[in-house]
Amino acid sequence: MRTRNILCIFLVVVLVIFLHFSCSPVKVSSKVPADENIVNYFSSVLDTANLVNPDKAYYKEIISVEDIGVRRLSLWNEWKKANMKRLATWPSIKENTLQDSLLWYLPTDKKALFTIMKKGNRPKDGYPMFINLHGGGTFPDAATPWGPDENDREWLAAKYLSQKYADSPSLYFIPRMADDRRGRWYHSGEQAEFIRAWQLAVLSGDADPNKIYIEGISEGGYGSFRMGPFFADYFAAAGPMAGASNINEAPIENMRNTPFIISVGEYDFAYGRVDGAREWKKYLDSAAKSNSGQFIHEVDIQSGRGHGIDYYKTAPWLKQFTRNPYPDTVSFQYYAVHDTVFDKKDDTSFTYRKGFGYIRLDGLSHSVEKDQDGLLKTGIRDFYIEKKGNVYHIRSFNRIGSVSGFINIYLDKVDFLLPVTVYFNGEKVYNDKVKPNIGTMMESLALFGDPDRIFAAKIRVKISS
Repeated sequence: MRTRNILCIFLVVVLVIFLHFSCSPVKVSSKVPADENIVNYFSSVLDTANLVNPDKAYYKEIISVEDIGVRRLSLWNEWKKANMKRLATWPSIKENTLQDSLLWYLPTDKKALFTIMKKGNRPKDGYPMFINLHGGGTFPDAATPWGPDENDREWLAAKYLSQKYADSPSLYFIPRMADDRRGRWYHSGEQAEFIRAWQLAVLSGDADPNKIYIEGISEGGYGSFRMGPFFADYFAAAGPMAGASNINEAPIENMRNTPFIISVGEYDFAYGRVDGAREWKKYLDSAAKSNSGQFIHEVDIQSGRGHGIDYYKTAPWLKQFTRNPYPDTVSFQYYAVHDTVFDKKDDTSFTYRKGFGYIRLDGLSHSVEKDQDGLLKTGIRDFYIEKKGNVYHIRSFNRIGSVSGFINIYLDKVDFLLPVTVYFNGEKVYNDKVKPNIGTMMESLALFGDPDRIFAAKIRVKISS
């Protein structure tokens, strides 16, 4: 009898083990993949124009929901190891000090001078950081990239004002324009510089990733006006001063979750500055009225002022805001920013974002053609995404040209035990459970370099023209 009972117990145990494995088609990984391989992948995608995905095996490394936080921390440490050479170019300076005339070599064979300044004592989560762009402009006849005295004086003024703004504690990144002969802040080299500054300030622990801002005066105002919307998902707020662009030079849609303050003098008529500010006010007021709590903005048209205005309001206004890395509603344009000389578009130099917010975009076409004047014309597509729990609604249409392909939606703040549903222009295109995995986490970290945008799952959506 005893032998029979032992045999029965043994058979029950075998049956339980068999049922467990037969009903569990996906093995949940309990081990982190080899550190060296992950570091090597991250190293291979630094400062590259195109993002290559990790090895397919990483996407099969399924993780539990409970492990996502631990894996984010682990991958962030591997990302930091891959960035050690870049980090070595970010100086370690003491509180209430600055380092001047530091040098970076940009991907476009340009050199970048910059100043880093720390004001006050470092907060627990890192300093609020300001990217502050100086005024000046274009000097095509300059003998060297850093020839004209005017841009040197404007850089000096930006450093002086950065010390005086009432925003301590704060960290300032104050770049010198890379090439006065071209003299614009939105060229591809400067774009790479801003992202490098953002990433290294966060990697070093100096900056709070959710309290980084961009501002500037005059030509720097135009630069922050163009780069604020283009990189709105990186910034907590943006503040151009004395440099308001017209409504067609930057998309208002991108500022849905990024507060925006525009300051200009009422008599600053040159290049349509005050007219541009008034036009933006009209559209921002309308957007804010229709979208409660979104499109936070202020348009400060300063009475009795011309091009010289009160610059001291902007930084304290910006500092009150904190970025939300994963808002329920996102809107943006997929568009290109062109390198220009005297506002003429080059035939080869333009940049689209590879991702915005929590959307990967480099699967979309560029839709490049020439306009009637023979100048480069690139396609533009609008996106609006609304998330309600596990349901995503995407609306999208072509604004200029024909842009098609696919996007990836990175998932966060969803219940992974339930299906995720995606609608595209009213049609259900996805309805299934999604499994968190290491590959998507590596991919999203490589795409954004952002500790708060390491996403554990994604859904691919076809975008038709």
